[in-house]
Amino acid sequence: MSKETDMTTSANQRLEAILQEIDLPERAYQLAQNRYEDIGNWLGREDSSLAPYQPHVFVQGSFALGTPIRPIVDGEEYDLDFSCRLKSGVTRISHTQQQLKELLRIELAAYREARQIKKELEEKNRCWRLGYQDELRFHMDVVPGIPADELRRRELSEAMAQNGLETAVAEQAARRAIWITDIEDPNYALLSRIWPSSNPGGYLLWFRTRMMSLQKRLLAEAQVDPVPVYRSKNSLQRVVQLLKRHRDVMFMDQPDSKPASIILTTIAGRAYVEGESLAQSMLRVLDELEQVRASDTDEILNPVNPKENFADRWFREDCAKFLLKQNFHLWVQQANRDFRSMLDDETTRLVEIVEDRLNVKVSDDLRRALGLASTVSVSSPRIIQTASAPPKPWAQ
Repeated sequence: MSKETDMTTSANQRLEAILQEIDLPERAYQLAQNRYEDIGNWLGREDSSLAPYQPHVFVQGSFALGTPIRPIVDGEEYDLDFSCRLKSGVTRISHTQQQLKELLRIELAAYREARQIKKELEEKNRCWRLGYQDELRFHMDVVPGIPADELRRRELSEAMAQNGLETAVAEQAARRAIWITDIEDPNYALLSRIWPSSNPGGYLLWFRTRMMSLQKRLLAEAQVDPVPVYRSKNSLQRVVQLLKRHRDVMFMDQPDSKPASIILTTIAGRAYVEGESLAQSMLRVLDELEQVRASDTDEILNPVNPKENFADRWFREDCAKFLLKQNFHLWVQQANRDFRSMLDDETTRLVEIVEDRLNVKVSDDLRRALGLASTVSVSSPRIIQTASAPPKPWAQ
């Protein structure tokens, strides 16, 4: 085994050991799946007021992508995102966005009562939030939607193809597009053909196709599973988890200022090459993040809707105080420093990075898994102080 191969193996082992500490326990995934199945069965039951509309509930967000991580603070709620698409009986000319959202509220309120959930149903801009405590604390965000029409699908498909996405994948992704509700939309309470659009199912399909080679995609016909496959994560998902953990710790006291997960995930998905090791994938994604930072771009485009800019909040007046673009750049630089030190076998900083940057306590077992000698001293975890900009050691 060459020295380079040996170092790569060592780096993979270190990253895998850390992932064991930040990934969700098997039971959390199972509980999330139970919630998904239970709420789907409720909304689609025979006497549901939504039954005539053929509700289709599917998971979106990190649980669907297989990239959730443990909360930094014990007892913090897990975020479980759903879409509830009414496949028939509701259109943009038969109902307003407000009426569609109310249809979902009625059934979620009944679900809350039937399951004896104490927390009140909470309305968000685009969804209803339902707090739920099982063995773990979840909050479930359910976004109502209806299928996009053929014109919208064709528009999206053509835009994706023009942006370099394979035609077959673009067509399948476009078929998953939906119209959604948004309180902030001027037409929210009006009968109007102008509704906000979203495509979480299409994004999931894009992410899954990035995980597979072309040959595998053709064999799988780019199908999207209803629930995430989490028992056999690949390097792309693991890299996203590690980056999200690093980001969460860096902005632990300033969560509104942290880079959005969708931006991290999209950049990682663009960079990923199927078949590479975890360490190789991390280096490739770090390179891509640095290229994005160095380019000073103001756009991170949605791969399944190239007209949507995931970085649009960077310049919104109501978000100016969060310094989102500046903080994205600061985080990219710090992540590159820390993960490259870890991958370069710089053991003198390893404990500091794991404990201070990833907020993972280096126990004796983890120390061995990281390849550290038992004589290596373990520093005490430091608490990041609140500041108007990313605090030291981040703001270097």
